Amino acid sequence: MSESYAEFHDRLAKIYRQQAKTGRLGRKAVAIDRSGYVIVKGKANRRSFPWTGLMMVMVAFFAIKGVMIAQFGPDFYSQNVARMADASVAEQAAAWTMSPDPISRWVALQLKSVF
Repeated sequence: MSESYAEFHDRLAKIYRQQAKTGRLGRKAVAIDRSGYVIVKGKANRRSFPWTGLMMVMVAFFAIKGVMIAQFGPDFYSQNVARMADASVAEQAAAWTMSPDPISRWVALQLKSVF
């Protein structure tokens, strides 16, 4: 038992020497509690802005608009969007959001050529 205890302390000393050389703990914090157990606590990752999720929402948005333009036709779609522009504030916001743009028109043309 004392032999394994000595090996354990040798390993700990090696870890502490490596940390002292680099001057940093890396992504993990090591602590020893009162009973002698080594507790490794991972440090929390810093959260960044979810660019991938934002791109997926934008692609889905333009794809849905393109499908609607391809399905209903550009003239009928534009008439319905223009009709919404003369209504309440919420429908005006929806009309501004759903107005045809070059990206959704391009998606509609691609879908029309495929189907």
